[in-house]
Amino acid sequence: MRHEFLVLSVLFLVPGALFAWARPDLRGLMARSVLFALPFATTEWLFYPAYWTPRFLFDLADHLGFGIEDVLFVAGLAAFASTGYAVVFRRAVVSRGRRVRPVWRAVGALGGVLGLAGLAHALGAPILYASVGAMVVGAAALLGVRRDLLGPGLLGGLVSVALYLVLCLVFARLVPGVFERTWRPSLLLAGRFLGVPWDELLYGFGAGVAATAFPAWAFGLGFVPRAREALPAGP
Repeated sequence: MRHEFLVLSVLFLVPGALFAWARPDLRGLMARSVLFALPFATTEWLFYPAYWTPRFLFDLADHLGFGIEDVLFVAGLAAFASTGYAVVFRRAVVSRGRRVRPVWRAVGALGGVLGLAGLAHALGAPILYASVGAMVVGAAALLGVRRDLLGPGLLGGLVSVALYLVLCLVFARLVPGVFERTWRPSLLLAGRFLGVPWDELLYGFGAGVAATAFPAWAFGLGFVPRAREALPAGP
């Protein structure tokens, strides 16, 4: 198949679409998470071709540094990673009743994560590990302020990596041998789990932790059991 990354990107849109259909109350959180995650689509030039070598529609990655596939992939990942915890564990998202500046918080968090990843990469860390490390460090920093997000963040990471694995397994069935042909050998995490590179699963977990914790912090939100969603969230 010529455009394997397009196939993967479309697959990644499916869980978020199902979540949005099943949980209309999470659509606002999902939309904001996707909006602020989209700048990460422009970082493809850091991964291609050092980490992997997919083909892009109209060869945009060779001309712009990223492609249409990156936008779809990031949107899909942000959609299900930011809401997976709430869906699986039946949590509602409520305002904590405190005034925040969500745009500045979100922009600051985005800049901080990108800056940390860039610094780690400049110091010699492979870009995937630099990205995951930046997400985890950033999430750990805000969890020091919002300890109520520790559990949701870790569980969100587990939900995200489980979905990530299932989507990659479907992808491998649709495009046999794609991981062997398109992915470079791992520099640190050699081998695969059920045929999926460990690097990808690590990225899925890190994205889940960050996507669960960062939007909740940036927008002043908390998670409560759905039966209590009419009550104000605790501190």
